[in-house]
Amino acid sequence: MRRQSRCIIMASLASLLGACSILPKSDPLTVYQLPAAHEVTAAAFSGLSGRSLSVFTPYAGSFLDTDRIAVVPSGNRLSVYEGSRWSDPAPVVFRNRLVRDLRKTADLKAVGNERESLLADYQLRGDLVDFQVEYRNEQPTALIAFEASLVNGQSGRVIASRHFSVAEPVDGRQVPEVVQAFGRAAGRINHDIIQWVYRVAGK
Repeated sequence: MRRQSRCIIMASLASLLGACSILPKSDPLTVYQLPAAHEVTAAAFSGLSGRSLSVFTPYAGSFLDTDRIAVVPSGNRLSVYEGSRWSDPAPVVFRNRLVRDLRKTADLKAVGNERESLLADYQLRGDLVDFQVEYRNEQPTALIAFEASLVNGQSGRVIASRHFSVAEPVDGRQVPEVVQAFGRAAGRINHDIIQWVYRVAGK
């Protein structure tokens, strides 16, 4: 009886090990950072010397608030590029690139994000409306749209608000080419945002 029980246990273990060996393996993910661009230069902006700015992570809907690279291949169908993701959720990727580009201007005393507890003169808040690839006349295009609000850091009063959007064609259909298009789009929209911040805050 004891020998029979031992045989049953061994058979069960063998069965479990066999089942484990045929489980599908998850595909490896390639992680991408947002490429740097050269649209923002320190000489382009001035007038906020001694001031500080805190950039808040923008709100985004559930489709964009992930680290997957979003794509709308047709109509209203939402999807992602398989096997690829951003280094952080898309709103954080957007915020970090904007902070880096703002720091390149060199005229601001300090630039940080909301996690750094910076007692800033100004806060840049907003909604990330678009951060995905869409097909326009069968041409993949990287879209970024941001609803921005510049806020007085002391009183909380909204100084000004504005909608920003850019569309950058993808030179190809592979994920690395998509990532490069996002980098160019981010450089363009950040240039516009920074120019607006300097103009509004410098009044």
